[in-house]
Amino acid sequence: MQGQEPDLDRDGVPDAADRCPNTAQLLKLPPDFRFGAAVNPERLKPGRQAHPVDAAGCELDSDGDGVVNSQDFCPDDAAEALIAGVAVNGCPRHSDDDGTPDYRDHCPGTPMGVSTDAQGCPRVAGDPGPEQ
Repeated sequence: MQGQEPDLDRDGVPDAADRCPNTAQLLKLPPDFRFGAAVNPERLKPGRQAHPVDAAGCELDSDGDGVVNSQDFCPDDAAEALIAGVAVNGCPRHSDDDGTPDYRDHCPGTPMGVSTDAQGCPRVAGDPGPEQ
């Protein structure tokens, strides 16, 4: 392509001006990812595409959690969701793995395998649980 400067990572910033020449690509979510409803819909589209970058060719961190968007499974979290911390995947920290993120977990430290309600507390006997 004559007249166009090379852009090897196809992020829209010519290589000569690109401070981040290996901009990551947007990857598909793993099939077992539990928080799909909180994910940017762009992550669910087919194929690979360059992640948006700034004028210097570096990746953005839309929610300011310290995890760049291409590695952030929840790139648009509100400050309230991040107040209790951020997991390495950019989603709200979820310390006890009970299905309720820490910022709204009323019963932190629920033992593994215990069924919980929407507040992260163990279910009471006879509680029908979530509607199927």
